[in-house]
Amino acid sequence: MSRSITFSARHAPLICAFLFLAFGLMGALVAPARGEGLFLHPQGSPGLRVPAPVVAGTADIVINGITGRATIRQTFLNPEDSWVEGVYVFPLPDDAAVDHMRLRVDDRTIEGRIEERQAARKKYKRAANSGKRASLLEQERPNLFTMSVANIPPKGRIEVEIGYQQAVRHQDSRYSLRFPMAVTPRYLPAPSKFTGVKSSGGPAAGNGKRPKLPVRSVDAPKSNPMAIRVKLDPGMPLGVLESASHKLMVTEPKEGGYDITLASGAVVSDRDFVLEWTLESPAQPAPTVFIEEKDGAAYLLAMIVPPKTYRSNEEPQPREAIFVIDTSGSMHGESMRQARDALLFGLERLTDKDRFNIISFSSEPRRLFTESRIADMPSLDVARNFVRSLRSDGGTEIGLALSQAFSTSGDEKWLRQVILMTDGAVGNEPALLAQLRKVMGRSRLFTVAIGNAPNGYFMREAARVGRGAMLHISDIRQVRRQVSALFAKLERPALTDITAAFPQPAATQSLPSPIPDLYHGEPIVMTARIPVVEGNLVLTGYAGSEKWRIVADIAQARPGMGIAKLWARSMVGREMGRLREGVDREKVRLAVLDLALRHKLLTDYTSLVAVDTQAARPKQEEMAERRVPANPPAGWTPPPSQVNKTVMKRDTNRGMMLRMAKTGPVPTVSLGVPTATPAFVLALFGILALLAGGLCWQLRRRIAP
Repeated sequence: MSRSITFSARHAPLICAFLFLAFGLMGALVAPARGEGLFLHPQGSPGLRVPAPVVAGTADIVINGITGRATIRQTFLNPEDSWVEGVYVFPLPDDAAVDHMRLRVDDRTIEGRIEERQAARKKYKRAANSGKRASLLEQERPNLFTMSVANIPPKGRIEVEIGYQQAVRHQDSRYSLRFPMAVTPRYLPAPSKFTGVKSSGGPAAGNGKRPKLPVRSVDAPKSNPMAIRVKLDPGMPLGVLESASHKLMVTEPKEGGYDITLASGAVVSDRDFVLEWTLESPAQPAPTVFIEEKDGAAYLLAMIVPPKTYRSNEEPQPREAIFVIDTSGSMHGESMRQARDALLFGLERLTDKDRFNIISFSSEPRRLFTESRIADMPSLDVARNFVRSLRSDGGTEIGLALSQAFSTSGDEKWLRQVILMTDGAVGNEPALLAQLRKVMGRSRLFTVAIGNAPNGYFMREAARVGRGAMLHISDIRQVRRQVSALFAKLERPALTDITAAFPQPAATQSLPSPIPDLYHGEPIVMTARIPVVEGNLVLTGYAGSEKWRIVADIAQARPGMGIAKLWARSMVGREMGRLREGVDREKVRLAVLDLALRHKLLTDYTSLVAVDTQAARPKQEEMAERRVPANPPAGWTPPPSQVNKTVMKRDTNRGMMLRMAKTGPVPTVSLGVPTATPAFVLALFGILALLAGGLCWQLRRRIAP
C-alpha cells in the first residue's frame, strides 16, 4: 500500500527553516578554518591535507645601456603550525649569470657561497637536519631553478635574495628584456621515442634529478605575487617604451633615466614580464662597446648592428617552407589560437615560387601533404582549412615531428626553411638539440615561441643549432607584426662568414666562436676576455657576394658592470654545449667548475648555499617538506584528456607530463587591496544561513495555531 505525503502552506516556514539550517551547517563544515587555504595532498597519504607555503616576491632590475642587474627577493610564508622545508621551482632568463644569494631571518643575514654541487647539497642537508635555517639554490636547466629553504618556523617567514647579471636583447631596432615568471608543465617522451639520441646533459647534469613541479589547477585562485621595479638608463632618449605583457607606470626622476613599475602593483606570477623600447637614434646605430677591468684582465661586451644597406642583389634561392605546429596539451587555450593565427598569416606570405607543407604534432606527427606542394591557391585553401581544424591534446613529441620535417634531403634548388611553432614545453632539451645537429643538413630552422611562458632556452638554442632565428609571440595582437618580421628574415639573405679580429688574437678569448650567420635586423653580440684595452675590433662578413666591414675603437669603449660574469656565463654555455658533441663529461665538468668557482657562478655543477650558525628548530620538533605549487601560464587551459588528473602520470607509450594538481583556495596574501577569500565568503554565507534558519523557526512558532 502506497502513502502520499502532501504539504500545506502552513508547513512552509518549517521547510524554510530546515533548508536554511542544512545549508548553513554544510557551509560551516565546508569552509576551512581561518589561516588555511591552498592544500597539498602528499604522495602516499591521499586523505591528508596540508596547507601549502606561499612565495611572495619582488624583482628590482637596473638596466644601464645593454646590461642589466636583477635582484629577486622571495619571501617564503609558512601557514602551518609546524616547522617546514619549502621547495620552490621557478624560472630565470636562460642567459642569466646567477652569482648571489642572501638569507634573511628576522634581524639575521646569512650570505650564500658558491660551492661544488654535491658539497653544497650535503652542507644544506646537515644544516636542515640539525635545525639550522638554510637555503639552497640549484640550477635544473639553464632557465629553471630550484630553491629549498629549511626550517621555516610555524606561521613564520624567511626571505631569500637572489642576484644575477643579464644582457639586453636587440632585434629589429627594438631592445628588450624578459623576466620569466611562469613555467609551462614539461613533457618528457617515453624512452622509445627519443629518436635514438641519448641525452648527454639531462635536466641537471650534476645530479640527474628532474624537478618536481606541482601546478595549480586552472580553476583554483592564483598566488605567488610578484612586484617588479625597473630602473632604465638607456644612454640616450627613448623613442617607444612598452610592454605587451603588463600595463606600466613610468616616471622620469631628476637624476635621469626612467623608473618603471607595474600599474596594478604586485601581480600573480602567471606570465613573463616583457619590456621593450626603442631609441631616438640615427637609422644606422653606431657600434656599442663596454669594458670592465677585473682581477688583472679586461672584459669586453659588444653589440654591433650590421648596416641595413647591405642587401644582396642576387636573385634569392627558391625556398621550401615546412611549418611544424605544436598541437599538444600544453598548447591548449590562448597558445593554440596564437599558433593558428601565426600559421595562417605565414601562409599569406608565400608566393607561387615557393613550396610548402604543414606538419602538426602532439603524441604523433601528422603531415598535411605527402610531399611539399607549390603555394598556389588550391593548395593554400586546403592548408587554411587544415589549420582552422587543429585542436590541442596529447604529448609534445617534437623529436618525431622534426624527424619528419628533415626526413628527406630535398631538391638542392630549393632552400628548405623549417618554421617550428611551439611553447617548447619539453624536458628532453639535450636530446632534441643533439638530434637537430644530426639531421639539419643544409636546411634552416626558425623557431616561433608561443604563449605567456615558453621554454625560451630550448627555442633559442634550437634556432642557433638550426642556423635560423627565433621570435616570441605572447599576445595575439602581435601576430601580424612578429610574423612579418620573421618572413623578412626568411626572404632576405643572411650575413655569412662573419669574423672578428682583435689586436692580440692569441691572448683573446671571444664568444661566440665561430660567429653564426645573422639575418636582417639581428645584431652581433659578443663577449671577450682581452689582454689590453687598445686597438680596434674589426668585423667582416658577406651579404650574398657583397663584402662588408665594421670597425669599433676598443679604447673608446664605455665602462660597464658585470661583463666578466656574462663572459664567464657564455664560456660555461659553450662548455656544456660540448657534451652534445661527444666530449668527455668529466673534462667538461672540470672546465665548468673552474670557471664557476673563479667567477662565483651558479651552474649545473655548482650551487649557492647559505647556512645559519645557530639552530632554530628544537630537537624534539620535526620538519616536513612542502613544495610550493606554481601557477599555470595565463590563457592556459587543460586539454580534455587532462581534466581532473593528478600532478604527474606516466604512460609508457606517451611519455610523462607534469599535469595540473587539484587544489583548493589560495592563502590570503595582500596584493594591495584586501579581498575576501572563497573560504571566508563561504563561511560567512553559512553563518547567515544559520541566522536565517533560526529566524524562520521563530516565525513558525509565533504564527503556529
